[in-house]
Formats: sequence, C-alpha cells, structure tokens
Amino acid sequence: MFGYRGAGAAGAQLARAAMKRTSGGRVQWAGMLFAMTAIVFLLVEALGGQPATATAMARPIVVPAAIPSDLSVMTYNVKGLPWPLASGRPQALAAIGDRLAQLRRIGRQPQVVVLQEAFIPQAKAIARAAGYAYVAVGPQNRAAPTVEQALTRAWLLGETGSAQVDSGLVLMSDLPIRQIERMAFPATDCAGYDCLAAKGVLVAELALPGGGSVRVATTHLNCRKASGTSSARSDAAYERQAVFLGSVLSRLRADGVPTILAGDFNQGQRPDRIAMLHGALDKVPGAEREDALSRRFDADPSGMARLSDAQWIHHKARDMQFTFDGGAARLMPLGVEIPFGTESDGSMLSDHMGYTVHYALRHGGQTT
Repeated sequence: MFGYRGAGAAGAQLARAAMKRTSGGRVQWAGMLFAMTAIVFLLVEALGGQPATATAMARPIVVPAAIPSDLSVMTYNVKGLPWPLASGRPQALAAIGDRLAQLRRIGRQPQVVVLQEAFIPQAKAIARAAGYAYVAVGPQNRAAPTVEQALTRAWLLGETGSAQVDSGLVLMSDLPIRQIERMAFPATDCAGYDCLAAKGVLVAELALPGGGSVRVATTHLNCRKASGTSSARSDAAYERQAVFLGSVLSRLRADGVPTILAGDFNQGQRPDRIAMLHGALDKVPGAEREDALSRRFDADPSGMARLSDAQWIHHKARDMQFTFDGGAARLMPLGVEIPFGTESDGSMLSDHMGYTVHYALRHGGQTT
C-alpha cells in the first residue's frame, strides 16, 4: 500500500562550457574561475538551509479521499541537480516517478504536472516513468547580453555569458497539447548565479475532454540569497521577470482561454516581492488576487489547518498556482492534495513539496 500526506549531464555541460582549452591544451584560468562560481551557485542552491531530503524510495503511506474536479494540476520543484551539487537525486527522482505511476494505476494521478529544476536526465525521465502521454520542456538556451549590456553585469556571477543549462521546466499532461510557447527571460532580466540557467516561461494550451481549452503555464523566478548577489539587484531582476511574465500572459489571455500559472515564484513572506509579483499578475485579464492554495485556506480554514504540509507550503510562499478566468469560464479551486510532502520518516523527496490543486471550470453565472 502506498500514498501520501499532505553527476549528470547538467554538471558535464557546465564543465565543458566553462573549462575551454587553449590550442596548447592549457585550461584557461577564466574558464576555471567561472566553473568554480557555477559550482558555488549550485551548492548554495542545493544545501542552503533546506530540509533533509530522502535518498531512497518513497515510503508507503495513506491516500486521502478523492476530490471530484474538472481539472487537476500539480506543481513540484524536484531539485534535479547533478552530483556532487546534490546527493541522492537519481534515487529520489526515480521515487517521484514511481509514486506518480502508482497514483495512475488507481486513477488518482494529477492530469497535469509542472516541474521546476528538472535539469538532469533522471528528472526529465519522470514524465515517462509516470506514464504521461504529452510532454513539453521549457527554454533550452538564452543568448548572452550585448557587449554594452555586459559592461554593467557581474562576470564573476555568470551574468555576462549565455545560459549554461536549460530552464529546468517540464510540463507533462494526460490532456492533448494543442500549442506550446516557451520563452527565456531576456538576458538582462536575471541576477547573480541564476543567469547560469535559461529560466523563463513554458506555456501549453491543452484540449479539455468535453471540448474547449485551458492553458497551463509554469515558471521559476530569480532566487534571492542563493543568487550570490545583493538583495537589491536580485529583487530588481525579480521585478523585471514578473513584468515579463505578466506581459506574456496578457498577450495569451486575449483569446479568452482560462489559464493556470503554477511554479516556483521564490516570493516568500517579503512585502517587496509580493508587491512586485502581484503588481504584474493583477494586470492580466481575469486574474484572481490570491493564489489557489490561499483561496482554499480562506474557504476551508479548519480543514486546511489540519494539513501541516499545506501550512508549510503556504508559509514558504514559493510554490504557488494562480488562475486567470477566461471569458465566461471561471477556474475554482475545490481542494488540495499533497502527493509529495513529508515522508513517514520526516524526510522529503526534494527541498520543496509537490501539491495538486483540483479545479472546477464554471461557465457563465454558475457558482456550484
């Protein structure tokens, strides 16, 4: 019985890109220094005060009652970093895929899953292991800033070059994908070590079983402390990314298709970042002010209070889902499940939790 409560290619790519050899075969010192900064970035990201993560297969626990809904979407930052930047990731990532496959066998898998930090092959392999028929990946590269732009950028933090790894974004779906758009953030819209990855936006238009479409988008915004730069610079980049994200969604929402935006927003309980993110997203047509998890806390405070993992996710305010109603269609969060929260031994399969929101798609004046 199972259930839930509440050195890979990326490393090699960094090394190859950073440690270019001269014609005499000597390693360039600049390349070595850049490689060292890349490693420091990923070590901070992987080890900076995060909860212990499980390195073995996920342990069996109890599956909660099903939540009837029209659509279910899970978001999960899976910490798909290569060894030695993070240990035990192939085993943990395999456990994630196994659990999703087990959920599928009993008809309880999320219809759509979006992943962040799916950098290494074992992270991208989750989609196949879990049995999803339709898969899309995010931006694969990002060009370097211009020479003029690079003059005000920090070379030692990797801000002056092109991205060294892809976005780490993956979307997998049981619903057919009608259209995909992927956009990396502009070269000057990142700060610090975040510039080593081609972070951006991945958007998929999905066909609903009864006809019509829904869009699901995912993103991963600039971190703060782990970026290696000042809070002022990382926050300035964060605001630019939020504005870019809002402009993309506003353009796509012009056709009236309801949209769910889920991902790792690195917002936290920081008033400045809250204002930046909502200042951009609130301008998108059909935007709901609160994220879906917060809306469930408002609608069912006593029920949500019994889910300690939900409280953890809510307090961290990194992994969120936002909805943008379309035309006469409104997305209503009905309930929350946490397939990837705290394991029975107190560990986690990542340094984030993966949770599913079940949505109803209401039409016209329908409210129930």
